[in-house]
Amino acid sequence: MKSQEQKPNISNLESKKSAALLNEGELSAFRKLPHKEQKKQQEDRLKKLEELNNNFRIAIQEATKTGSVDEAKKLKVAFDKDAEELKQLIAETEIYNVKVMEIIPDKEITSAETAIEKLENEGYKISDQAKDMLAKVNWKEKLKDSYEIISIPVGELFGGADEIKIYHYAEIKAKAIEQGLELVPAKLAPSIRLNYEKNGGWTSIAMEAIRDSDNYPRQFDCYRDWLSGYYGGTGWASSYRFFFVRK
Repeated sequence: MKSQEQKPNISNLESKKSAALLNEGELSAFRKLPHKEQKKQQEDRLKKLEELNNNFRIAIQEATKTGSVDEAKKLKVAFDKDAEELKQLIAETEIYNVKVMEIIPDKEITSAETAIEKLENEGYKISDQAKDMLAKVNWKEKLKDSYEIISIPVGELFGGADEIKIYHYAEIKAKAIEQGLELVPAKLAPSIRLNYEKNGGWTSIAMEAIRDSDNYPRQFDCYRDWLSGYYGGTGWASSYRFFFVRK
């Protein structure tokens, strides 16, 4: 006789959901993985959680059919919590350490003029400082075929988010290099801007500073749909983010 298929219930769903999520210890190891492995793990976890969410829906429907109103309400609360955790997991890489992008240098960008043209055609705005900086980029520099670019909060580089402390650029660069990160070639800045979301938060490109017309050292900076040139003479708070090259 064929056994009846077991219906999902809240206890076994909760235990499976916990297994699909990262605990604090696993996060430490996760953030050190190469981008491709991070992405694979994220996709696997999201797939598991989507399956669990579907099972929650089935369990709620079954409980409602049998008149188990209290159990259905309990399952609905658990489902809503699970759905919220699923959203949190999607943003996990950015929340807990870094946001990673693979950047392939745009072959159409070979000069300040082509960089400005390409960015403006794609709907980006460019500040006067950034245009001045683009004219001073070494466009003859040879770039690699691709780069793994990470966005990391300043506080994360220094082992924790001290909301009061201000870090100077020399400190930030030295700490990043100590941890195996590299500065971004200035020539790559337009390609990063093209790949960074238009509603993204303020993130500076860690690079060798370019002197503006007033002799202030500036780095390229991405914010929303802008490419600008930022002078960080007063330093950066721990929550501020930088793009670095990850080896």
